Order: sequence, then structure tokens, then C-alpha cells
Amino acid sequence: MKKLAIILVSFLLLGQLSAQNFTMKNLPLDSTQVVNAIAVESSGTIWFGTEKGLISLDKSGQLKNTKVQITGDTTQTGIVSSVFIDSQQNKWIGTYAGQVFKLSPQGVLEKYDFSKFGHPLITNILTDKNNNIWVSTAGNGIYTMNGSNMMNLTQENSSLPHNQVFALHLDNQGSAWIGTTKGLTKLTGINNWDREKKIEGEVSAMAEYNGDLWVGVVGLQETELWKFENYRKWVKIELPNFLRYTRFMKFVFDKNGKLWAATNKIVNLDNGVWNLYGDENGLTTNSTTCLTFDQDNNLWVGSNGKGLFTTANIAMPATEDKKQPVIRFVEEKKPTVTESEGLNPELVDEKLLDKAITLNIQFEQSKSDLLPTSIIELEKLVEILSRNPTWQVEIGGHTDNVGNPKLNLQLSEQRATVVRDYLVQRGIDKQRVTTVGYGGSKPLANNGDLKNREKNRRVEIILRKGM
Repeated sequence: MKKLAIILVSFLLLGQLSAQNFTMKNLPLDSTQVVNAIAVESSGTIWFGTEKGLISLDKSGQLKNTKVQITGDTTQTGIVSSVFIDSQQNKWIGTYAGQVFKLSPQGVLEKYDFSKFGHPLITNILTDKNNNIWVSTAGNGIYTMNGSNMMNLTQENSSLPHNQVFALHLDNQGSAWIGTTKGLTKLTGINNWDREKKIEGEVSAMAEYNGDLWVGVVGLQETELWKFENYRKWVKIELPNFLRYTRFMKFVFDKNGKLWAATNKIVNLDNGVWNLYGDENGLTTNSTTCLTFDQDNNLWVGSNGKGLFTTANIAMPATEDKKQPVIRFVEEKKPTVTESEGLNPELVDEKLLDKAITLNIQFEQSKSDLLPTSIIELEKLVEILSRNPTWQVEIGGHTDNVGNPKLNLQLSEQRATVVRDYLVQRGIDKQRVTTVGYGGSKPLANNGDLKNREKNRRVEIILRKGM
């Protein structure tokens, strides 16, 4: 690869294209040279994750620096590795030390510690359509969290190919696409892993546009770019020489649907033609890390050593704001988990025997396919049954009253069976598990409105002492 890198330099000189009306300028952020992540909120304010903490820049050019302090050290500033803004405009901030902060638009701060198994660098933070949190790391695999419940998926306890995860994507069907050092895998349901055999090597970037998934790979021989058209057909995209021995760091699409990528420079794909932008366009760095477009289709680029670059015509103050608020991560006591929040193996005793307990699990709508976040609750049930080897469990599936009663009964039976199969796969003797489907015959609430119907679509368990 070293020889290939040398060859790349000559290709860069030959392949760089000058584009009309494309000029970038370097923003005067002298104290912040490494920018790892960029995100834009609906107000137009742009957030940057840097080696010195968090920076926000509004449309008027007002700049704010926020220090992120790591646990147990009030002198060291945490390096921000990822920034994500969800549909509610909450800012999710990941650090090199395995900590995640959620900052609401109202300024309310929540803190999560994903470092219980070490100090993983947070590479991505996403939320799915059910507001479950997904966090990828460069060493500890994947974390998924539903409320206060957290589960760590690694190559040791699952079919994850490798614990280094650099790319993460959640599709509209509830599947998680996980890009690792050892290829691409898809997690569709509980323990339902699907390895994409075509993708060999390290997956470094992923993005979706118009129903197609784009995947950048540091391949076994050279860099590769794949497009999964309509999530049905894999197509390998031909790359020019100046991209064949580099690394895709980030993908983004502009308002015209053009693909842009951060490599060592910036490239785009325009009607089948690759364009490379660098020094001639004002991008005076050979190490870009991230990029995005704002609401006015201005390009923003982060670098590893020269701060920020943008095509936006924005006036900024010559000096930075000296008043720097601080986000502190403080170790807190574990929250008390109530029964409504699902199972808690630490609180289980014989008082819970012979009582119906609703599991905190989720299925795809009108299907028996468990969503991946359900593994948190099911692993708790496995632990309870393992700690109490004489106990038996009855699993009951329930639906609302919408639709055909016969089909609802069949669906409820299928959902109960899926839970049973998971327990058996995890080593619970199938003789200890029984299933029954009730359809919509045992509602917890009136089916007259949507919220009540959600309560009725459930799986319940009843724990009993063995004979």
C-alpha cells in the first residue's frame, strides 16, 4: 500500500479538475485544527466536533466554543469524534472516551456512558424510527439503547464480523447496516445477521440517496465503491485512477443529487464523471475528514490539521468567543428500573411468579419479525431463566382488534413462537417454554384510539415454578 500511495500522488496531479464557481476558504479557527464531524440543524446553525470540543456557528457568523470534559478529569478536554442531530433537533455528541451527550434545543443535557467495557472511540450515533439509539465504536462493536436499557453487540456475543465499526446506516425497514474492518453485515431482527459476501475489506463510509445504498470500501486490492440499487442489486462503480488507492471518509449528497465524498481531497460524481477538488479550489489540505451541505447548498469540509473549509460567503469575527461553556460527564448511580420499563434480573424474586408481565420488545408492523433492539429485553429474560433453572415460562402473544380476527390470532401465535425460539437458541431448555396466541381477545385498553391499540399489541410472559 505504501507504493500505491506514492503512485497516487502523480494521479492527483493529473486528475485534479478545476470547476467553475467552486472556491473554498479556510475559516479562521486557529485554535482548532482537527475537525472530526459536521452537522446542520434546522435553524441553520452548524455544529462541528473537534479536538478541542464542540463548536457552533450560526448564520450571522456568531461562533461558540463548548468544552467537553471527560469523566474524572476536570483538566482534560474530551475530543469530539461524532455529532448527529435527530428529527427533534437534539444534538448527539460522541467522544474518543466512549461517552455520549444528548443536548436538547432547550439546553437540557443527558449523559450516557458506553465505556463500561473499555474506552471505545464513538464513530457514529444514529436514532431509528422508534427513537432507539444506535452507537458504533472503533473497538467495542455496536451499542443499542432503548430508554435506560443498553446492549453491546460484539464479535464475541453475536455474528458481528469485527469490533471495529466505522460506518453505520439504518434503513426504513428497521435494518441496521454495519460496516466493519472485516466487511459489511446487516442486522434485520433478533440474531438475524446477513453478511454481504460481495463486500470484502474495510467498510469506511455509507450513505443512502433515493432508495440506493452507497458503500465505500478499502478493498483487498484497491478502493471500491458499491451501490445497492433499491436494496436489491449490487453494482460496482468504476473509479478513476486518483481514487483507487485512497479512502472514502464520508459521503453526502447535494440538493441536485450529486454524490460528494471526503477522501484526501474532495470529489464528486456528476453524471458519471468524477471531479477532484483541491488546492486550485482553495482546499489547501491533503487530509479531509468529513463534509456536509447546509440548507443553502453550501459545502462545509473538515480536515485533519487545517480546520474548516467552506464555499459559504460568511463573515466571521476575528477572535473567538472567550466564554466557553462546559459539558461535563459525571458518573451517576444506575437508574432504578420500574416494571413498566421491562425486565430487571436484579429485582426478580418469587413475587413476580404467576403474574402477567409485558415484555419491552418490538416487532415490525403486522409481522412477527423482531426489531434488533428487542435483544436487550430478551437477554434479560434469558438471564432470569438461567438464574432460576427450575422456573418455567409461558409466552403469550396479543394483537389489537384491527383486521381479520383469524389472521390476528395467527400473528399472535407467530410472535410468541419467535420469542420462544430465541430463548431456545440461547440455551434455555425448550421443555421449560410454552407458547399461546390470544389474538385480540384480551385487550389491556380500549381499542378506540391509536395509543390504546399500541398497548394491546404486546407479548406477555408468565413465570411459574416447575413441578
